[in-house]
This record gives sequence, C-alpha cells and structure tokens, in this order.
Amino acid sequence: MGNNNETIIPLIQSNSPFGAIERKISFRYLRSKKNQGGVGLISLISFICIMLAIAAMIIIMSIMNGFRDEMINLTIGSEGHMFVASSNPDPNKQYIELLEKDLSSLSGIEGAFQFTQNFTGIQANSQFGLAKVIGIAPENLKDFSLVVSNIIEGSIQEFSSSLKQENMITIGSGLANSFGLKVGDSIVIYSPNSRQTISGPMPIKKSYTVGAIFKSGLYQADLSNIYMDINQTSLLFNKGLHSGEIQIRLSNPDELDKIRNEILNIIDEPVFIQSWKDRNASTATALRTEQIAMRFIFMVVVIIAVFPVLASMIMLVKNKSKDIAVLRTLGVSRAAILRIFFITGVSIGSVGTFSGVLLGILFCSNVEHIQSVLEFITGVELFPEDVYQLSGGIPSKVIWVEVFGVAFWGFLISALATFFPALTASRIDPVDALRYD
Repeated sequence: MGNNNETIIPLIQSNSPFGAIERKISFRYLRSKKNQGGVGLISLISFICIMLAIAAMIIIMSIMNGFRDEMINLTIGSEGHMFVASSNPDPNKQYIELLEKDLSSLSGIEGAFQFTQNFTGIQANSQFGLAKVIGIAPENLKDFSLVVSNIIEGSIQEFSSSLKQENMITIGSGLANSFGLKVGDSIVIYSPNSRQTISGPMPIKKSYTVGAIFKSGLYQADLSNIYMDINQTSLLFNKGLHSGEIQIRLSNPDELDKIRNEILNIIDEPVFIQSWKDRNASTATALRTEQIAMRFIFMVVVIIAVFPVLASMIMLVKNKSKDIAVLRTLGVSRAAILRIFFITGVSIGSVGTFSGVLLGILFCSNVEHIQSVLEFITGVELFPEDVYQLSGGIPSKVIWVEVFGVAFWGFLISALATFFPALTASRIDPVDALRYD
C-alpha cells in the first residue's frame, strides 16, 4: 500500500462519507483470503445464519397468519361475525324488521338477518342426545359457505319453507354418524316448552326429515348443528314469536370494534352485541398469544444469528490492524475507518437479510408443493385433515408489512453487531499497531 502513496493520497483527500474509496476498501476486506487476514469462511457462515434466521421468521409468521385465517374461516363459516339481540324479551315484528333494515344499511356489513339458536334434546333410531338447532331463512343459509359448499349427502335445495318441504332440515355429519342417520330419515326434536293435558304437562316435540348432511371440518359444528327454517324454529321453540336476534356478516371480520360503534350510534334502544371473538374468546386469544410468542422467539433467533457477524468483524479488525495503521498515517480519519468496517459488516447482514426474505417468500409461495415432496419422500401425511382440519394443506399468508418489519429487524441487528467492532477499529493507535505488528 505504501508503494501507491502518490495515487492513494489524492483519493483519500477527496473521499466523501460512504464514498467510492471507502466502499472499495470495505469490499476488498470482505473478499480477502485467510492468508491475507481475511475471514471469508466465518463471513460465509454469518451470511448463512442470517439468511436462515430471516427466512424462518418469515415462514413461521406467514404460516401462523395462514392458520389464523383458516381458524377464522372455520369458526365463522358456519355462523355470523356479529350478533345483535334486543334487550326487550318480547320484541314486536315491526321493531325487528326495522332493526334488520338499519343494520343492513351500514357500510362494511354484507348482510343482516334474523336467526334463532336453541340447545335441545333430539331422538332418532331409539337414541337420545343433545343438539344445537339454528333457525335461519333458506336464502340466508346459502351465505354460509362452510355448510353449503360441503354437502356430502342430499341437497341444500331441500332446505325450504314451502308447505311441501317445511319439515326438511340440514344436519352435521358427526350428528348423522352418531345417530345412524341418512338423507330421508326422521329425527324428533324436543321443545323446552310443554303443553297441558289431562295427564299433566307433556313435552312438545316434532318429527323432521333429514334433507341434507354437511361436513364442514369444524368438529363441534359437525357434531351438534341442525339448520332449520326460522319459521319452524319460532313455532317449535318460541310459540311463533320473533326472538329479536339478528346475525351479521361483515366484509372484513376484523373490523368488529368499528362496526360495533356504528351500530350503537344508529340504535336508540339498548341492545346486546356479541362478536365471533366474544363467542370464541379462548381460540382468538390463543392464536394471538401464539403469534406474539413466535415473533418474539424468532426475533431472539435473529439476534443469535448475528453473533457470527460480530465474531468475524472482531477477527477482521484484529487481523487488519496494520492496514488500519497505514491508512491512518496516510490521512484517513477515524470516522472513515469506522465507516469502512461498518460497510463490511453491514454488507454481510444486508445480503443475508435480503436472501432470507427472498427464500422465505419463495418457500411460502410453494409451501403446498414442498409439503407434497416431503410427504412423498417420508411416506407420512403431514398435517392430516382429520386432525388439523386443513383441507388445503399447510396454510400460508404473507403480510408485506410484516416482511418489511422482519427485513428492518435483520438489518438493524446486523448494523448494531457491526458498529462496535468498527468503533474499536477507528480507535486503534497507528503507532502502537505498527510497533507491535
């Protein structure tokens, strides 16, 4: 380096922060071999560690997002997103219809319709059990894709309120299997009400015909849900009166708080409002807790992954102490020395982070194919549908804001790991370095 003083000094004097001369020296140090004081192998290991950590963080976060969406779809696919009930135990028909109309007019609400829900006893094939009977209009049942799209026997067209087919009901596959039922069989549903006879009070019951059987993939819904025309449930359970309950489906199921406030603003009378999160509080809380925990864990993993960067930079500074002394004697400032080594370390972190982001996105985009290959190689079904209720394989949803956050975190940690060795390099005394080398 001393043989080129006449060439280097003018370059140094014209150097600007993070300029060409600083970048050139940084990349030269990055490519230098072991016998030249380089740390190529450790730098390669550092790059691989950061890349895998960033990719793993993106993959896990995307799969967790996919699981969350899958669970939400399973949960709300057989019921609404919000539920509004009148505080009046006996609301009149006009009030319910007006409330339904007002709710339907709000932006963000795809539909609002009356429904009933009753837990009651049933009987079929000399067996007794419990079921959840849901009363809903035929045209509204068609909005529940998890039910309508998974009819395994019969037809949803049989679910009707016409005089000819008013006794047709739709039941879950688990319930059908438990009672040995198939399409066309009869099932007796009991009402909690009773009627007075000469012999005393007798339970009210009615026989219905199974018109369709669905398999939603949601265990509890398949095991206990019965869908019946709302006019029939009103007669059986509420003596023909309206229950005052309205079910709401939203354009975006996550806008619950916003819609709740809008509902309270347009309704003068007090009402009870529940959301799918309220009804499935344990599931929603568990999913959110798992997401936060996994993000924290992989943030720590990224921190651990940059330790090789720290080690490689410490070794590079030690090996290049003579070069630092020569540069200082040629007029290179302490700040320039800091920037040179900072660029070297950040380059490893940046390239590793970018490669990890690319690898993570590619993995998430092809997760189904990767799953198929792994199942073919191992001969074992990963995430079986009957256990995990995942009909489309491993779910994945890439959220770009999260991807940018992961990339920023990787870059930030790499920069912090690089800064302190670079600061040490800038403080090396050229006299001491040349004296003891």
